[in-house]
Amino acid sequence: MITQLKSCLGIFVAILFSFSSCKKEDRTFGALVTPTKPVITVTLVGKDANNPFGDGSGKVMVSVASDHAFNYKVDFGDGLPAQVSTSNQFKHTYTLPTGNSNLTITAISSGTAGISSTNTVDFVIYRAFIPDPTLVTMLTGNGVKKWRVDSSAAANLGVGPGNTFTPDWWAAAPDEKKGLGIYDDIYTFNSNGNMFTHTTNNSIFGKEEYLKDFDPSLNGSGDYTLTGPTAASYTEKFGYDGDANGEYITFSHLGHLGMYLGVHKYQIISRTDTNMMLRCLQDPGAWYVKIIAVP
Repeated sequence: MITQLKSCLGIFVAILFSFSSCKKEDRTFGALVTPTKPVITVTLVGKDANNPFGDGSGKVMVSVASDHAFNYKVDFGDGLPAQVSTSNQFKHTYTLPTGNSNLTITAISSGTAGISSTNTVDFVIYRAFIPDPTLVTMLTGNGVKKWRVDSSAAANLGVGPGNTFTPDWWAAAPDEKKGLGIYDDIYTFNSNGNMFTHTTNNSIFGKEEYLKDFDPSLNGSGDYTLTGPTAASYTEKFGYDGDANGEYITFSHLGHLGMYLGVHKYQIISRTDTNMMLRCLQDPGAWYVKIIAVP
């Protein structure tokens, strides 16, 4: 009998414990407040008066401001996975085609119980071409390297149709332009800051209609050698570019290689450590120059 009472008592205690354990826990979130619409601030790395769309690195810093938010998600608009963080500060590097790109950043701020707010911002970023390291080494020696027109080569200068890649119309014979102020020019490429120095010896050979960039008083046309102070040596930035047709060397203002034709972008047709053949487009077609490294 006593054993039965103990058994019943045990069952009763177990039932009470079961009821007490089923007591609901307090899982309330408190007041559910929707985060304010996020304010997105985009900072382009290297942006200044001369580089309004950034320095070409593709790097951005993004700040998201939203009251009552505990979590942030930022989609940078380039197809890569969005970043999620409890911090409202983000960094991102775009790997985009060369040139300016129009992009949209979307930010989502989340608060209590996952309630969220969304906003977007549109902006433009500049992406510089990233050259093949072998091109940089060839052109600059990863330091300072000097070049000149290869005056002893056949077709050291030339011109042909714009749709071919050979100087079919005219090709200069060795030393054909000797004494006209082109064969003594030195082109110096410095990898530190991508600086280009053209040592002109106060003479520049080209087409007079384009040499007005150096001397606005000129009013003629055709082959011409500009001399004197307006043909002084100068230094400016150079850069690299590329597309489906190949690699290019670019200049910011007056920079050029060979005859001055008012053009500042040269396609590399062939290159070795010591020789290059380059091509640029200007009326009436494509112009060519061969340059050689200076020992």
